[in-house]
Formats: sequence, C-alpha cells, structure tokens
Amino acid sequence: MPFPSAGSASARVRIVTSAGASVLFAFWAVGQFVRDATWATGLCFYIPSPCVALVLFVMAGAHAAARRLQPALLALGCAVPPVVFTAIIENRFGCAPAGPPGALRLVHWNTAGRPGRPGVGEYLIAERADLYALTDVANAAHVGVLRDMLASDYGAVTFGNLAVVGRGDIRANGWLVTRDGFEVQAVTWNPPGHKPISVFVIDMPSDVRLARDPLLRELNVLIDRHRPDLVVGDFNAPRRSRALADLPTDYRHAYQTAGSGWGYTWPVPVPVYALDHCLYGPRIAPGRYQLGGLDGASDHRYQVFDFSLTDE
Repeated sequence: MPFPSAGSASARVRIVTSAGASVLFAFWAVGQFVRDATWATGLCFYIPSPCVALVLFVMAGAHAAARRLQPALLALGCAVPPVVFTAIIENRFGCAPAGPPGALRLVHWNTAGRPGRPGVGEYLIAERADLYALTDVANAAHVGVLRDMLASDYGAVTFGNLAVVGRGDIRANGWLVTRDGFEVQAVTWNPPGHKPISVFVIDMPSDVRLARDPLLRELNVLIDRHRPDLVVGDFNAPRRSRALADLPTDYRHAYQTAGSGWGYTWPVPVPVYALDHCLYGPRIAPGRYQLGGLDGASDHRYQVFDFSLTDE
C-alpha cells in the first residue's frame, strides 16, 4: 500500500506500520496460496486470517483519521480477502447441516492438565458423553478422578499424556506412533448395546520448528491402512492444511459435515486457529458437531460429536 511522506513523527509511525501491515498481508497471501507445502510457507499459512483482517481494519482507520483517503481505501480493500477466508472458507456460518439423531456422543478436549479440575471437569460431566478422548492430561490418577465423577459404568485407559474414558469396555491397542511429541494411539471401544468402534487418539507437536505436512501425511497413511472409525485429537495444524484437506477415501471432517459457527479452537478465550479435529470414516453417520469450553480452564475449546453407526 502507498506510504505517507515522512514529515513528522506521526507520519514516520504510519510509514513503519503501513510497511509492517503490507509485509504481513503479503506473507499471509503466500501462505493461503501455497499452504504448508514447505516449512517456510507453513509459517506463512499459520498467520491467522482474523488477525490479518483486524490489522488492516486498524490501518484503514488510522489512515482515515489522518485524512489519507487513498491508503485507507487500499487497506480496506486488502482486508477483504482475509475477511472472506475467515467468514466463508475457514468457518461455516448459518444452520448446521441436518443429520440423523446421534445414538452416541464423543467429546475430545485438550485439557492442558488435570481433567477433573474446576473449569474442566464440570464441562465434561455436563456433556454426558459416551466416550471422552483427552489429550495433555497429567497422569492416570487424575484421569481416575474424572472417571469417579462420572457414572459407575465408565472405564478409563491412560497412555502417556492421552486418555480415554467411556461407557463399556475400552482397550488400548498400542502406539502406532510415539516420537518427538507426535502420538497416535489405537483404541477399540465397545459401547453397551452397540458394535465395537475403532478410534485413533491423536496428539501432534506444537513446535513451529517442525513441519506439519510430513506428519499429517504419515497419519493419513495410518488411517488408510487401519481404517479407524474415528480419528480425534489435537492435531496442532489448521483444518485447511494440505494433508487434512486431502483425507483418505471416505473420511470427512465432522465440522464440515455436521458443524457450524466459529470453528477455531485455540487459543481460548479468543480462538483464531482450528487445531483440534474430529475425522470419521464410512461406518459413522454424523449427527451434530459443536464446540464448547470458551470460558473453560483450558486454552483449547472442546469438541462434541454426536453420531450413529451405519451398520446398526
């Protein structure tokens, strides 16, 4: 965008901020076009669209207040793409797609510590889920506290910093991946009155120095090989990541088919990244998907997915 001439301290500030906003917009645009094809473009891709739009709106207001109409209009024009991405491409607003009533409920939450503590435990109990998949839990003893807060027919299995609590029999089948913060645990869940359901519980590293695309593609290979019914967890990668936008055959994002609204999950209380996801396979009939915990004690929102089995 055109820069004001340097004639005063305020003009120099506008020059610097205009240059910064221009660079931010350029990096964001590159990231949205190339996404996480490489580590460097991935960093650009992770620049949040709502923040870019906000910065450009502020710049437009500053230029307008200084009676600089041309740069103000240009900043407003540049704000249009990130607004479109936020409102249309990265989120779904309006009524959620109508689906059949879900016979079962899955809740996933990165609890960032003890799942039974105030600000977390009461939310989990209120959801009355049949299965809870928890990431970043403290240890098995703290998971047991949550299990004891639920009904007597709930069991719990803890593996590292991941845990599953649910009605019926739960069996951890072992790690498919566990290295450098990348964790994939296979679980078989036998809910009362239903056929067994296979679940992958996911936790991926948050370190931005690690490229996400190779890890996500490795996960896709595991999904294609093992064909789990549900894949849920903290992916630490946006929903539009190249590998998450190109899932194995017959797999879908629960948010895209059964959800609506502000689909970002981190950081609470003003989430601008969709990092937590729930994928489902062909045996799953989606009912409703929603997010909660905006005022909870974790820095992530939690996912709620109501579903049924197509072969029952």
